[in-house]
Amino acid sequence: MKRSLLIFGALAALVVCGLVLAPLLVPQKQLKAQIAETFETATGWKLRLDGRTSVDLLPTLAIEIENVGVAGVARADGIEFARVEKARFELNSLRLLTGGNIIRNIELVEPTWTLEFDQKGGASWQPQLANGKEGEASLVAANIAGRVASFMQQLDLDTVGIQRGAVSYSEPDQAAPLVFSDIDLILNFESGGDALTAEGAFVQGDEQYAVGGRVGSVTALSEARATSVEAHLVGPAQEKIGFNGQLAFGARPVGTLQVSVELPDLAAVAAQHDAKLPEAVGSAALTTELQFRQRGVRTKDLSITAGTVGFGGDVALNYLEDGYELKGQVGGQSLNFEQLLRLAGLDVPASGFANVDASFYGVGQSYDELVAALEVDGGAILRKGRVSDIQLPKLLAVDGRDEALDDMDLTFVFSGLSKPLELKGTARWNGEPIVLQGGLRSDANVDLAFSSEMFSGSLTGPYSLRDGFGGIFAFQTDDFNNFARWYGRPLPRYLRGQKLVLSGQFDADANGVAFQNAQFQLDDTSLQGNGRLDTGEVPKLSGQLEVAHASFDKMFSRHDAKNAKGEGDYDFSVLRSFDLDLGLTIQDLKLGALRGQNAELRAALSEGRLALDVKRVGLYKGEGAGKLLLNGATVKPGISAQFSLKGINAAPFLASLGDMPRVDGNLYAEMDVNTSGKTPTDLWVNMGGALSFQLGNGMLHELDVDRLVASVGSKGITGWPFAEADQTEFSSWGADVIFEQGTAEFQALTLQSKTALVEGRGAINIKDGEVLWYLQPSMLDQSKLDSEGTATTQTADMAPLKIRGSINLPSFETVDIQEYASASFGDVKQTQKLSEKLAQDLETAKTVEEAQRLRAAAAKDALTASSESAETTPEPTVLAEPAANEGTVNTASIGDGDLPPLAEGAVANTNTSKILMPVAKPGEAPVSTPAAVAAAPKKSRVIAAPKRDLKRRDVVPRGPGNVNVEAVAEGTADTDATLTSLEEAFGMPAGFLSD
Repeated sequence: MKRSLLIFGALAALVVCGLVLAPLLVPQKQLKAQIAETFETATGWKLRLDGRTSVDLLPTLAIEIENVGVAGVARADGIEFARVEKARFELNSLRLLTGGNIIRNIELVEPTWTLEFDQKGGASWQPQLANGKEGEASLVAANIAGRVASFMQQLDLDTVGIQRGAVSYSEPDQAAPLVFSDIDLILNFESGGDALTAEGAFVQGDEQYAVGGRVGSVTALSEARATSVEAHLVGPAQEKIGFNGQLAFGARPVGTLQVSVELPDLAAVAAQHDAKLPEAVGSAALTTELQFRQRGVRTKDLSITAGTVGFGGDVALNYLEDGYELKGQVGGQSLNFEQLLRLAGLDVPASGFANVDASFYGVGQSYDELVAALEVDGGAILRKGRVSDIQLPKLLAVDGRDEALDDMDLTFVFSGLSKPLELKGTARWNGEPIVLQGGLRSDANVDLAFSSEMFSGSLTGPYSLRDGFGGIFAFQTDDFNNFARWYGRPLPRYLRGQKLVLSGQFDADANGVAFQNAQFQLDDTSLQGNGRLDTGEVPKLSGQLEVAHASFDKMFSRHDAKNAKGEGDYDFSVLRSFDLDLGLTIQDLKLGALRGQNAELRAALSEGRLALDVKRVGLYKGEGAGKLLLNGATVKPGISAQFSLKGINAAPFLASLGDMPRVDGNLYAEMDVNTSGKTPTDLWVNMGGALSFQLGNGMLHELDVDRLVASVGSKGITGWPFAEADQTEFSSWGADVIFEQGTAEFQALTLQSKTALVEGRGAINIKDGEVLWYLQPSMLDQSKLDSEGTATTQTADMAPLKIRGSINLPSFETVDIQEYASASFGDVKQTQKLSEKLAQDLETAKTVEEAQRLRAAAAKDALTASSESAETTPEPTVLAEPAANEGTVNTASIGDGDLPPLAEGAVANTNTSKILMPVAKPGEAPVSTPAAVAAAPKKSRVIAAPKRDLKRRDVVPRGPGNVNVEAVAEGTADTDATLTSLEEAFGMPAGFLSD
């Protein structure tokens, strides 16, 4: 027993000593030198093994070297094309004692290969060839397998394994490197011979592939002798590529390979390469024999099938001294037209058969040059083809009708580089004969035109299997109404017309159509822009559009019938047909007789309510801005407006609104109104809200207010004393108006003529035309005139007037002061906000900058509307001149053409200067014009009234007050009179400065 324990203990001690001494027995330096030398001799690559080294005993004896590098001829530049995180060399323990190659297996952990070409075509992995051997980089790369196998054979290795490897391949003009990752590969020598097998897998583009192969003789492979070769690749969609045969890898490969490609799901394979094919395209396969010769490579018995269509032919690639020559021919007979459409990315039911016969030829020094110079000749023929179930956007589809192209007789011609594919033929759409012509240009863009007696159009731009058609679609018809009847879709009234032109880039999807650079023209209405049309239960148009000409007459009416008053009915039901979210610029717009130019606005339409946020619209030499709401969600059309008018030429503007008095002048207004109704009369009768307006430097035609005021005596008069030759010049005319329950109630009415001032208030029953007005006229004393014959003082107030009865035939009578004072109309609070806003508008209009801005805008609007007023020659626009002191800006520094007239010649009062000053109090001497206006035109003969409601505003720009500047400078001016004039000039309460 004791002897057994001693023996066991001795053996254990030997094992322990062996474990301790084993690393010392491994000749590490000698082993690394042997590996590096053998590797360089066999492959031509330099192996760097100077990393950290360790020896493992379990599970087998092995030496591990970290940070291994591999370099070729670029090593002189410090470049290593491959690095290994850790190389593990398994050793044969017995051969440590008996001698021989002690390495049995090699395992490479996390190796990375960086394969690059430089600008001169040199490869980063180019080996150092012995004996002056040279060759093309691609052929050297093809010989690498033999060199690696030779290395394994010289070291008498069983296996070489790779774990988690990665390869990065790039060329100078390549956008991004081609990366293979997670490479796991086992190279194994078959027992009893020199045959080498390989099995493994890798990942490329997030897809995993399996790879394998076999070389019959490593010796023959390394010596460039023929040997059997077999390889296969299996992709993520179970696609398989395989070849087998006999090859010799010399300067160029020589031999024969049988090649087969199987694609069970062609659509899935196409998706991996960013191409879209319908699922019904089915499977595909390719078989051929590849014959490698010293002069080139060619196919034999090439067969390609894709679903139910098959092609045959031959291809040859010949080597030239400095490049390649590619030529061949492909053909097919009785090819299923439906399957051909699927291969083009179109999944539509179709019928018919086509014949294809094409040949190709090209030469180049590289693959890119070869493809770029490839010429294709031949053609294809389709007879009696049909494409059905064509899906159109919902807005264009006709219920219950299958859209189809019938009787398609097409001829395709392959015609070289300038126009690779030409198409000519005919077809029928809903019975209408169509001529088709076009093709594929050399820049890979589609250029296809179609035409019939009723319409024409084209498709121009790029098409790809990945993105589909991304070019421009154009359509035109010269009789849109007739086309719509033939097509089967009735047109809404606002879309009826003759000439329709449509073009742009359209991208349709299941929910609608997006458009870019779209242009739409229907007769005189045209627009362009970008946006999207969503086709839901209620279509919605959104985006940014520029409109050249827009008429809304037909959009907001259903017919042209007129009532007894000559009025048509408004109808806003169209607003319930679609939604909008648009930014709009409209060059020229029309609604009835109303005209506008250069409008900038935002339109939001939802549930029948159209909200318009108008940033600006040019109106009759002036402009408007504000918010409008058109309500089509109610039985009767509704309108709400919060709007401002600035510097409007009153005569054409009022004429566009209907039966209004003929008045010239410059209109400023603020309104906050709402109404509803089907006719213009209904809209006026149902008006609610308030309006504040002011007219300046104008003329009232067919009525002499001065004579009217003077002629009203104790007996009164009946009817308006209209006369065509009569007219009344006025410097200002304004009022605040409240609309309520069919009545327009006027407050703070003021009309200042040459010789009279009329103030008052009143009401008009809009429905029946009954009026009740109270007016307080005052006459200016004509006995006291200035040098130009203008009255400078005011007489005592005259008796108040009462106007009542029909507006067409009212009665005028005098009343006492008490009745005049007790008359009250409307609530002043309703107009206070608007009147204050109008006062701000008028104050803003005094500045030179605002004058210039409005004039420039009016000039732009005039150019837009010039086609409508070509018979009238407008006067040139006169910009404001700066004051003598450039640092001072006041109304005296504004020269001829000053506001409120925005366009010269538009104001009838030609004897009135455009610079108006508030007059002095009655009895004061006339005030001289400031020196700053010495170059201004003739002085105004119109003077303002000394008695005014403090809340009234002047529409005209006002100067520094009726102040005798020279007297102030000399110290002789009347202080109270000067302060009072300043109070009146700037709208201050009486006594604000003088008390």
